[in-house]
Amino acid sequence: MTDLIVLSLTSVFLAWCADHVLFKPAEPGTRHRQLFFTLVIIVLLAGFAGLRTHCNDTGAYRHGYELLQTNGYLESLNWDIGANPLFNVFNYCLKSRGVSTQNFLMFWAFLTVGCYVAFCHRYAASYPLTLFLLCTTGTYTFCFAGIKQAAAVGIALLGVMLFLRGHTLGYLLCIAVATGIHPYSLMYLLVPFARFRPWSRNTYVLLVSALLGGFLLQPLLGTIVNITTLLGEEYSVSSFSGEGVNIFRVIVCNVPTVLSFLYRGKLFRDSTPEENLIMNLTMLNGAIMFIALFGTANYFARLANYFVIFQTLSLPWMLRKIGGKDGRILTILMLIGYTAYFLYGNLVAIPFDSDFARLTLEEYFALRGGNAV
Repeated sequence: MTDLIVLSLTSVFLAWCADHVLFKPAEPGTRHRQLFFTLVIIVLLAGFAGLRTHCNDTGAYRHGYELLQTNGYLESLNWDIGANPLFNVFNYCLKSRGVSTQNFLMFWAFLTVGCYVAFCHRYAASYPLTLFLLCTTGTYTFCFAGIKQAAAVGIALLGVMLFLRGHTLGYLLCIAVATGIHPYSLMYLLVPFARFRPWSRNTYVLLVSALLGGFLLQPLLGTIVNITTLLGEEYSVSSFSGEGVNIFRVIVCNVPTVLSFLYRGKLFRDSTPEENLIMNLTMLNGAIMFIALFGTANYFARLANYFVIFQTLSLPWMLRKIGGKDGRILTILMLIGYTAYFLYGNLVAIPFDSDFARLTLEEYFALRGGNAV
């Protein structure tokens, strides 16, 4: 836990340096965010994730990679979308080139964290606050557990970057690759339709739909199971009938939605399509997480994870635009609240130290990235 705290604080400090340390004079009125510090952040965060030997589902991924046999693998590969075919192809390529189990984890860590941080580097209104939220909301540590889903989100984020730059074909290609890694990436096809002004009629349709979806979930379970089966995911009705997601998680995911409603007149009077997109996907994350309250943590909380990164961007943007006394007070409350949420999640809900183990750098290099136990 101490390592995670130090790593998080170091990343926030480096993000501050990226915005404030200039290697050459900047032109007036321009924003210079130093790429060097972002690269260091990626190396630190991805390196820490790649050194792990145990955390949540990491053991299952390691075991699956160790059992992978390359002879005749592609010929027998299941290409159904729900079988994660491109994830398996990537792993086949790694294994056929002799990449060790530890470096298999390192590869996916660098790919995922690299995409996450690159997206934050490009779109964060306040880079330090965004990195703070990336760590405290669990967005970063999620890549320790859900390797397929986190990697798919990372590649989908690259697609969003391309879309916002006008490269529609590149966007579609990224979504196709992400879907081949994890099928729920198809939700990113909503991006072209999510640039409307927040708190317009479309927003109310989204929120009312989420509210109705929560209350109508149980009667619609059979239909939902049929849809997940079409996507290749084998769920039963019982999968949706357990406990709902932690209420604190739902509250945290909906803080940006509440804040955006309270200050909607000031925030969206002249907002750009890019800012609208980030805010709308933030609210979509909160809406899906709300549905997960109704005994559906296995499925809808997983869906919500596809958009959780957007709150790390929307909150700092809102606080900067609100400004003044309100902005300062809200920033302090955010720092206190999200720090408390981070400590609760990693000390009380699921103690980080009880579920996490990693190699030291000395052990990693001594093994030459070999198969650590």
